[in-house]
Amino acid sequence: TRNALELHPLWLRERCAGPSSVHWETLQPLRQPHELPLDLAIINARVRAGGGGGPQQVSVTFSDGHTSTFDGDALEEEAADFFSHGIQQKDIGLPRIQLWDARSGAMVPRISYEDLESGTAKTMLELTTKLLKQGHVVIERVPCSDKEMLNVAKMISGFHGGSSVRPTNWGETFNVRSMPDGELKDLAYFSEALFPHVDNPYRDPNPGFQLLHALENECSTGLSLVVDGFAVAERLRQETPEYFDLLSSVAARWENDGGDRTTALIHFAPYIHIDRVSGKVMQIRYSPKSGGYFPALGDSQQMAKLYAARHRFAQLLDAEEYAVYFRLNKGDLWIFSNLRLLHGRSAFDPNEGNRFFQGAYFDMDAVTGAFFRAKYRIQIENKLASQEAF
Repeated sequence: TRNALELHPLWLRERCAGPSSVHWETLQPLRQPHELPLDLAIINARVRAGGGGGPQQVSVTFSDGHTSTFDGDALEEEAADFFSHGIQQKDIGLPRIQLWDARSGAMVPRISYEDLESGTAKTMLELTTKLLKQGHVVIERVPCSDKEMLNVAKMISGFHGGSSVRPTNWGETFNVRSMPDGELKDLAYFSEALFPHVDNPYRDPNPGFQLLHALENECSTGLSLVVDGFAVAERLRQETPEYFDLLSSVAARWENDGGDRTTALIHFAPYIHIDRVSGKVMQIRYSPKSGGYFPALGDSQQMAKLYAARHRFAQLLDAEEYAVYFRLNKGDLWIFSNLRLLHGRSAFDPNEGNRFFQGAYFDMDAVTGAFFRAKYRIQIENKLASQEAF
């Protein structure tokens, strides 16, 4: 490549878009990986300029006699940015994450329900960009009817058929007020303050996004709290790399009894999940009420470092310099990444009046899928408009 990166023959071969390699319409591979020889080599390679100002064409002959022609620019782009350039869809780039703290994140992103209901690609792109870039958004003036968030979830996900949310043992939705939700009990169902946490780290996989709809809120207290866990993780990585490495490599045990002690929900995973190739932080798990217990390692010094790492991580997550407080008014529906942001609340006085929030979850692809649909739709509209101009 232009950056002097040597591309492995098998890496190149699995990007062959010829009729013997992929289905012509879906670009899905027609072969299994073991059908290609491990000792595959490149016998000959030739680069030709693209006609009419098009991309360079790279013709490669492999040791098994197969010849492929590649888009040179596409190879360069994917080699340079694996996360943004695909094969079955070329443009798979998501918005670049914007880290924030108490000062830079003080203005919570907002959008109106009326705009969402309009169904335009522009509004959906704006909404999903905020969710993927800043991690959350408040939709204002959502109708305050029971389970209205299910309709909002379907508007965003575009999923057909049944529910667009991910049901749990709490059902499709759960109710947050100062009383148990039926027979199910949780710290959230009391009026005390809730420290920053993610939901359901004991599930595999964890829910990607949470929806929290304020059906009633007559309390001046009980402010919502949000912390950018990715920003805190990067702070820890810069401050004490050894602590970051320990929390991203040692799997902790996350637990829940199902809310009524009739089952056990268990998951083993580290506090910080990273992509091992790029080092990017992909997910934060932190919820003291859900355990996060460490295994008994044989090295006592390593155990001491592990607990020191968690101590510092928790200290930063609870620091005021990262805490954003805001009020959810009646009709506000807050959607936030459960893989990145920690949420909580200050204590509230139930004697002030009703405080009734309803929650649900949907998975990451409900948002990323909506983002790409809106993005591609706008690209098509712009292309058509450009053609009409000529």
